[in-house]
Amino acid sequence: MNSILAFVEELSAVDVAGVEPMTSVMPMHLYERPDVVNDGNIAEAIVANAPASEDHFFVVPKVVE
Repeated sequence: MNSILAFVEELSAVDVAGVEPMTSVMPMHLYERPDVVNDGNIAEAIVANAPASEDHFFVVPKVVE
């Protein structure tokens, strides 16, 4: 652990004035999608394995009276 901290301390001695920080070695454009709320259009697939479902909802026994 001490050797790691010593190496990090050596890095702090480097003069980086005027150097812009970078997030990646290669310039990348991130794909942006519209922020839209939807149900994913897979409600049938989600409840397909449920023992009981009704109207795209799971049917479970009542546990609180």
